[in-house]
Amino acid sequence: MLDNLNKVILDHIVNNIREGNVNTCHHLGFSTAELSEIQRLSIDEIYDIAQSKVPIAAISIDHSAFWKMVKVAQVNSQERMIIDRALLLGIREEPGRKATATDEQKTELWELWCKHKGSIQSLESMEGLELLMLFAEETQINLTAIWRAVEPWYRNKK
Repeated sequence: MLDNLNKVILDHIVNNIREGNVNTCHHLGFSTAELSEIQRLSIDEIYDIAQSKVPIAAISIDHSAFWKMVKVAQVNSQERMIIDRALLLGIREEPGRKATATDEQKTELWELWCKHKGSIQSLESMEGLELLMLFAEETQINLTAIWRAVEPWYRNKK
């Protein structure tokens, strides 16, 4: 099945033995006697075992863990895309005066806020950031300026 499974396992075991991480080897299922024998093997003997077509281990898939990892990876990917989008829309922390919306822009933002404020649980969430980015895309106002205008309205909404 996996031609280099033995090689990968032996490489991992030998490196862990050298680094003194014997417990890691035990967690993989190796006994103390097996680890001692691996230490005594010559390079040629390790090579022969590594190249053997007979696997020294069986692989099992933890399906529950796999699907949890897939979900976490998808959430992380989504968050990275949102952050990239926010950066493109002008969210940044710069020294000096912070970006602020003009009175006209605040009026435009207030109208958008009144229309959408019931659609989010928290402004300080990905959902809240998505809403503010929507405002930025619709109004072409800097995202930092939008945050500074909307955040007090959100606080007073509570």
